Amino acid sequence: MISRRRAVLCGLIFVLVMTSLQWSQDHQVMASTSLAQTSITSAEAYEAHFPIVIDSNDDFTAWDFSGSGTNGDPYIIEDLNITADGSCISISATSVFFVIRDCYLESGWYSSAIHLNQVAFGRVERCKIVHSDYGLRLVQSSDCTIDNITAYNCDDGVYIHRSHRISISNSRIFSNTRGIDVEWSGNCSFVGNKIYRNVVRGVSLDVDTHNCSIYSNSVGWNGEMYPGTQERNAEDFGQDNLWDDNVSIGNYWTDYDGNGPYEIEPGSLNSTDRYPHLLSDTTPPAINSPADVMFEEGSSGADVTWTPRDEFPYEYALHKDGILFITLDWVGEDIEIHITGAQPGLYNFTLFVYDAFGNVVNDTVIANIMVNVFGGAGTELVAAASLVSVVVVAIVLLAVKKMR
Repeated sequence: MISRRRAVLCGLIFVLVMTSLQWSQDHQVMASTSLAQTSITSAEAYEAHFPIVIDSNDDFTAWDFSGSGTNGDPYIIEDLNITADGSCISISATSVFFVIRDCYLESGWYSSAIHLNQVAFGRVERCKIVHSDYGLRLVQSSDCTIDNITAYNCDDGVYIHRSHRISISNSRIFSNTRGIDVEWSGNCSFVGNKIYRNVVRGVSLDVDTHNCSIYSNSVGWNGEMYPGTQERNAEDFGQDNLWDDNVSIGNYWTDYDGNGPYEIEPGSLNSTDRYPHLLSDTTPPAINSPADVMFEEGSSGADVTWTPRDEFPYEYALHKDGILFITLDWVGEDIEIHITGAQPGLYNFTLFVYDAFGNVVNDTVIANIMVNVFGGAGTELVAAASLVSVVVVAIVLLAVKKMR
């Protein structure tokens, strides 16, 4: 009789304990729903800073920037992340040498990320300029150099007005309304840039723009506002502008037909690239294949980093289990996601990476999220599970007492 009672008691304890564990597990799963989050690494790599306004040579000293303003020792503004409703960096009425470099700048609409007005001897290099009305705006300025910048998702990537001897080189200017827009300016040079996928126009030399040199640039897929519309890569309403180096080097154009010179719109001003080449891209971006990840639910999760590369980066799309999760501009940098907080199971994360021509490559990572009854459950779940355990013990004691 005793043995039978003990067997019944053991069975009761087992059922109650398993019920307690199942309750804990069910509530832990329900507590977590987030699946993935993309990392904004381009902005986070810089030091957050408030907008900078300089209205005279002396203001550089007041801001305590390094340098002395000479050609050999310019004032330096660097490594800053400035996101503002107005201009991020505004410099006016200066004649000293300065450099703006390695900054992430986002000013929103109706403002300029970088506004240079009546300045000379300024240099902007290795900056990322995004989501602004004017990415870089130069007005009544001279002898300024822009090198190796990235300007995208702006109204005008670079706007030059009544300025002289402005040079832009080795820069990527894409996905703006207009790439480079110049008016009432002269003796500017644009060399070795990639200007593509701008909505209205790639390069515009407007009224009274003269003696500018444009060569060794890759200009393509601009002006395609709607599928099937004709490209509008460049226009020239100025005078005496050269669309080659006057020796043997012209530009690369996606709409060049391979016959003779390349005519610049509107064509009536005899503006031509005498040494053009066809710009063609049939190679998809290169991409690595990160390893699949495995972690317990309730843990900090796992990072996945893709390192795609292409000459004309454009955008990427992340799909989770076959459903589009997010689409963002791609500027050629690494793409990282952080997977955390999901319910247990296998999850499929597929990254599609596109270049400007539409070539695409994809890679898939499987996230295996394993059940962990108490790990990472939090104090509330532990307290609840403890309460269930107390109830189990009380029931067992009452059962034992009745069996005596």
